[in-house]
Amino acid sequence: MHRTWIVVADSARARIFERDGRWQPLAELQGLAHPESRLHHGDLKTGGRGEQQESSGRTSHASDWSTTPSQQEAKRFAREVADTLHEGRTQNRFERLVLVAAPAFLGRLRDKLDGPTRHCVTQTLDKNWARHATPEIQGLLEQHF
Repeated sequence: MHRTWIVVADSARARIFERDGRWQPLAELQGLAHPESRLHHGDLKTGGRGEQQESSGRTSHASDWSTTPSQQEAKRFAREVADTLHEGRTQNRFERLVLVAAPAFLGRLRDKLDGPTRHCVTQTLDKNWARHATPEIQGLLEQHF
């Protein structure tokens, strides 16, 4: 049997499950949370490229419009999840990896995986199941894989 880790994630929450065989029940190993990804733009202070003060009042805006603060937080969380997966792989805790994530986060997560960990990925699914109960996730996995 091949040990498989199944990551179910969105930009603010990731759950890592393990399964020893396709029809075996899921066992939740770890949960990661990044509540900053859920904050509104105005509640986040980036400290990134700086802010510019408007001369006519008290408003300010970031000078880098290409990435919002919430997108930056999602990138940070993707890095955190990727680091956790890297550590699991180097400790031989899994042989296969399945990624199920909200579409935008799935792309960010793939970008952050190192090469050897990326090679462990056997299946991906762009679905946001991070808030589903474990039995529901198991049923959905059986429908899709």
